[in-house]
Amino acid sequence: MINATSTVRIKSVNQTHNQEGSLIAFGIAEFYYRSREGVVADEVPYRSLGVPAVVINEQGSGIHGTAEGYLDLQVDNRGEYKEKITTFVIKNFVTAQPINELTQTSSNSPKPETPEFAKELVEENITSTNEDVPF
Repeated sequence: MINATSTVRIKSVNQTHNQEGSLIAFGIAEFYYRSREGVVADEVPYRSLGVPAVVINEQGSGIHGTAEGYLDLQVDNRGEYKEKITTFVIKNFVTAQPINELTQTSSNSPKPETPEFAKELVEENITSTNEDVPF
């Protein structure tokens, strides 16, 4: 089992119920990672059962959050060709606000001023000798 924790954006939400009546939410989740090209977005199918499924289903598609779970690898035999299908099984999901990766600061924004008491402390440290400083 490959455990995973990732910040994801739920792109689609579908629902069904199992034999016990628990909600199962499934669909496509988008996650981000860094590569040589910079930040890259990729998609993975997901499924969840119970409480995380209820949270995802209530919030709908387009929500951001942190998902904990594991990657489930299934092999699909197609004659001589075997295809491995990965599904992210979400065991815990916490909604969150998306983080803007590219935050820019304005050059016109005022720089904070140093308070008077801090200026006095800096001046005192500059004028004092090394003997006054305990180590």
